[in-house]
Amino acid sequence: MNEAQRQSYLKAMGLTPWVARVALPGAAPSPALDWPEEEQANAPASAGPAVDVAVPSREPEAPVDVPLAAAESNPAEHAPEASAADALAKAPSARSVAPAQEQAKEEAPAPAKAKVKGLTFTLEAHLGGTTWLLCAQEDSQAPGLGRFEAPLMANLLALFQGRAQRPRRFFCPLTEQPMPAHEAAQALSAFVAGLSEQSGGERVLLCLPETVAEALFEQPRYQPFELGRLPALVISSLAEMLADPVQHKKASWQAMQAHGYDGV
Repeated sequence: MNEAQRQSYLKAMGLTPWVARVALPGAAPSPALDWPEEEQANAPASAGPAVDVAVPSREPEAPVDVPLAAAESNPAEHAPEASAADALAKAPSARSVAPAQEQAKEEAPAPAKAKVKGLTFTLEAHLGGTTWLLCAQEDSQAPGLGRFEAPLMANLLALFQGRAQRPRRFFCPLTEQPMPAHEAAQALSAFVAGLSEQSGGERVLLCLPETVAEALFEQPRYQPFELGRLPALVISSLAEMLADPVQHKKASWQAMQAHGYDGV
């Protein structure tokens, strides 16, 4: 592209060429803005010394008087010359000239990733007498039980002549990857079995939310079952007992009495 045509395109795009009046500190020497005469009908005269560069203006072309009959027969032959802006606007882009199969591939929606459902919870484990008390934290990311959860857990633990000490914790998931319910149940069973082997204990009392309990054990709460080769019972979570004590404390205490978890 010659210089005159380049400046014409810049003018059509609203860009103003310029050069510095004086040499900038540390800048490389600027070449002279002289160029030989170029083969173009409307090429401007050679530029002089480096000064503010003004885009050469073009005189508007006189309208072409085209007979109506000729215009209707072949309008393209008698149309005036398109401006640089029109040429840029009408120029086909690389996307429009791409093969049909490539364009369809780009526009095709990406396949949706399969969502892996998993459980997220944290349990605190304390031993009271021969009973392991496992309580779910209301906030699984917190360092421990909440301000009101801890006293309620201590009261439950006191039934089995135990007191809160440094807890042992079970985290689900064990890694950053989601853990399905059946894998979480297997991991929790192994955790309970390990507690029993290391520190004793003959049974387990779990305070779990209803959704977590049913996902892990596929049975309703307040019914006895076996976990890690130990008798187990799931009652309401500490957060549920605090939020609705009439329903959850009553149901939990009745289940504990019915299945022998009402004390040592």
